[in-house]
Amino acid sequence: MRSRSRHAEQKSPCGVIESSLYYVGRPSRFDEGQILDAAVELVGAGGPAALTVAGVAERLGAPSGSIYHRFGSRDALAGAMWLRAVESFQAQYAAALEEPDARHAARRAAMSVLAWSREHVDEAQVLLLYRSRDFIGGGWPPELEVRNAAQRANVTTMLEGLCRRLRARSAADRRRVTFAVVEIPYAAIRSSLAAGEAPPDALDAMVDDAVTAVLDGLSPKGRS
Repeated sequence: MRSRSRHAEQKSPCGVIESSLYYVGRPSRFDEGQILDAAVELVGAGGPAALTVAGVAERLGAPSGSIYHRFGSRDALAGAMWLRAVESFQAQYAAALEEPDARHAARRAAMSVLAWSREHVDEAQVLLLYRSRDFIGGGWPPELEVRNAAQRANVTTMLEGLCRRLRARSAADRRRVTFAVVEIPYAAIRSSLAAGEAPPDALDAMVDDAVTAVLDGLSPKGRS
């Protein structure tokens, strides 16, 4: 004979509600942007080694489990931080390249590196002082591989498109274009970022002069 009554076997409505609340969980106090902001700040203060899930949680005043709930691993957190910075930078760089005149577009693209870095000093430190492998030691998490491949393809597409517009067909001319619109502005701002400072406005004219001089060295067929 069954020792428990039929009423004892049935869950009360309150018990059902309590069980449901247990599985649904509490809403997160911090959104993805706030978590990634905290990650960027840690890197700015202590480099890649300072980026830990526990460190982000402490900075936000949140339990580590809430960070892991949104990002499954430290690599996933680091990758999302890196990609957000890259995609923001590329959006501004691509907008500069929309200038109809090819040479003006090249000069604007170089200047956009300085402008974006002033607006996003901490993220500029992440991108320009380190490489993605400094943050992601175990390889890109599968859920971020498509985004990472897309941003890498964007770099190639933008530079190849600019080279075509400038008629930079030879390897030497293509190298010259890349040097002008990538390496000159990167070199100009590196020391400021390493000191945790925004690039000074005084760099603008010098970078523009340098970019113009390098582009002037394109072969006659490659000038526009």
